[in-house]
Amino acid sequence: MRNHIHHKNAAKNTELPRALPAASLAALLAALLGALLAAVGLFSPVQAAQAAVVPNAITSVSTTSTVGDQWSQVDFTCRWAVPDGSQPGDTFTLQLPPQLRWFGPTDFDLKNPSGETVATAHASDSGLVVFTLGSFVASHQGIGGTCSFSTLYTEKPTSGGTTQLDFQVGSTVIRVPVTIDQPCQQDCVPKPPTTPEKGMWWSDTAQTELKSVFHLPATTLPTSDVTITDTPGPGTQIDCSQIVPRVGTALDQDGNIATPSDEAAYPAVIACTPSLLTVTWTGLPNGELVQLFVVTKVTDGTLDTYTNSGHVTVAGKDTPVMVEVRRTSATGTGNGSAVPSPTPSVASPTPTRDGATEQATPPPTETPPTETPTTGTPAPSTAPVASPSETPAQPQPTAAPLAYTGAGGTAVIPLAVMLLAVGTVLALLGMRRSAKRRAH
Repeated sequence: MRNHIHHKNAAKNTELPRALPAASLAALLAALLGALLAAVGLFSPVQAAQAAVVPNAITSVSTTSTVGDQWSQVDFTCRWAVPDGSQPGDTFTLQLPPQLRWFGPTDFDLKNPSGETVATAHASDSGLVVFTLGSFVASHQGIGGTCSFSTLYTEKPTSGGTTQLDFQVGSTVIRVPVTIDQPCQQDCVPKPPTTPEKGMWWSDTAQTELKSVFHLPATTLPTSDVTITDTPGPGTQIDCSQIVPRVGTALDQDGNIATPSDEAAYPAVIACTPSLLTVTWTGLPNGELVQLFVVTKVTDGTLDTYTNSGHVTVAGKDTPVMVEVRRTSATGTGNGSAVPSPTPSVASPTPTRDGATEQATPPPTETPPTETPTTGTPAPSTAPVASPSETPAQPQPTAAPLAYTGAGGTAVIPLAVMLLAVGTVLALLGMRRSAKRRAH
């Protein structure tokens, strides 16, 4: 008997599963549909959030600067515009020609008169300037503006006249004429100054370091003691590791003391702190030229102007010198008109069969309108569109068109989750009932 029962149970366990009931099959289908809708809702926002590149947004580039020599500063201005419907995060670009190097801040904002940021800009070492639209464009139309920036002319001019610089803007090229001064053709070696002079300039394009030089006229006495003091202005300090004194009797084509020089015969005595530099030469002979190169570091990058003052004392005669350098700036503007928010019209009261009236209520702005059946004759499926000068007899509230930002995808997720949960529960209940029937 035990063997018989065991054999009977074994046969029962090896039965093929019966087909699912229709209810269980429907539940599984609902669960699968919920999972599909959830996937669509999750991935749609990601696809919609991708930024676009706006082609040919730079409409013009111009300059009034003249190239005097290699490393001359050349300032440019531009105009830009993007089409309506552009989204935050969209970009457009401007590529500098190879003759120019970006000079000044590599990041700047393009703001409207109210101080709102319309776009931001970033310049790379390769001369590619990328403009990125901000959230301002989501609520405005007719977006456009200007930009202004500084560059350095990197080539050594060989002749004067006009040259063309090619700016790459998207798929097009904007050619800008630039005037070049006639370079020196003969007797071009600079002459020594007749009075002590001091010059200062930016030594890096990021404008974090300033280099200056003292130029002194040739000594005129049989022997002369020379002392130079240098005092950095606000926002800077002296880099004592980069002090270079020079003495000699001739200048090269760049205006520097030519080699062989006389530093070994007449060494300088240097006393330096970040706030004060003193350099002294003793017993310089007649006809000796003196130069002193100094590097100062910027400690406050918020200033527009940086100064440096000094004193030159030759054979007891003191001459003050002072120099000022302005920070170059990259700036821009942008603006647009606000997109008007449509105000839903309120329909005229509609009489009902019992003589009362009902007032049409505009639907919520964030959800589609819900159609409510009425007892009257249904309206035609296609409503006529009135021209701007006409007013419909019975205006119907309509939802304002919105730029797609991915919200539609997220709206699907609650419905998908509900279907997935309901389908899963029904499927489990159906399989449980099926299992009970097989057990009996």
